[in-house]
Amino acid sequence: MIGQFLRWVREHKSSAAGLVLVVLGCWALLSLSRRVHHLNLKPPAAASVAAATAAPVAAQESPGVLPSTQAGTERMSRTAAMRGEFENATRYVDFVQQAMSRPQEGGKFYALMAWKRCNELMAEPVVATTHTGSDAAHDAALALVQDFGKRCGGVLEAWPTLEALYKVVAEHRGGRDFLLPEDGRGIVVPGRRESANSDIDAALKSGDRWAAAAALQANVGFLDVGNSTGDEALDRQLRERGAEIVACELVGNCRGGVAVALHCASSGDCVHDDWRDVVLSQVPDTQRVIFDTMLSGLHARMGLAPGLIDATP
Repeated sequence: MIGQFLRWVREHKSSAAGLVLVVLGCWALLSLSRRVHHLNLKPPAAASVAAATAAPVAAQESPGVLPSTQAGTERMSRTAAMRGEFENATRYVDFVQQAMSRPQEGGKFYALMAWKRCNELMAEPVVATTHTGSDAAHDAALALVQDFGKRCGGVLEAWPTLEALYKVVAEHRGGRDFLLPEDGRGIVVPGRRESANSDIDAALKSGDRWAAAAALQANVGFLDVGNSTGDEALDRQLRERGAEIVACELVGNCRGGVAVALHCASSGDCVHDDWRDVVLSQVPDTQRVIFDTMLSGLHARMGLAPGLIDATP
């Protein structure tokens, strides 16, 4: 039997070699499969998968327009720059044109604030022929009002109403301005009781004090703060006066601001250089105690403690 097998191998050398290769190949595959079976294979880490998935999206976004995850950090610095441009603009018509294209910096909101400032200046002409208080205070107030009058040249001619400007602003490129409430609520259209507190909270969260001041003045009639006189209309009037004080404290222009200068130039009352004093002079003594409780409530609502009033934002 063995002799026959050896004779077959000699006669079929090529076939035998092939058979040997096949046997060796099968043995190798069997050994490899056993090794693979015993390997402890782990799926890729979830963090690695998430990073690989998120990478293309992050690459498409501009770091300059990413929303801040913490109130008052990234957004505050960007709107602070826009606020500086608003305060220092030499021609508001030019400022409005370029600001509305930058909603991610609060530009649409500040474009509307510029229109409102110009409208207040133009709507109340300088009529006082005499004045009380120092001549220097009167001259300084008159010079400031005249300066802003020059800055506002062309604004009301370009946009006769706030609604007209808002329509342009809302349709302008760049998307939504996070400082503007939905539909211009409180700025272009009246505020609503059901949204008053949420609008104020959103403005406070933005970290922008001009937005907070605007939200307060738009919604103060719906706030329940302080004591009551028993007269709803009178309560609303007192809260609105309190909001004027808190608003100027928020934006930091109570002393020597446009409001007190315009009051001096138009009424001739130049005794006061602080808008708070002007407002307080309009509150009757019989209502002062109740007014003070309302004012304290408004300070608390806006996060202004008495010791921090007029502090640098």
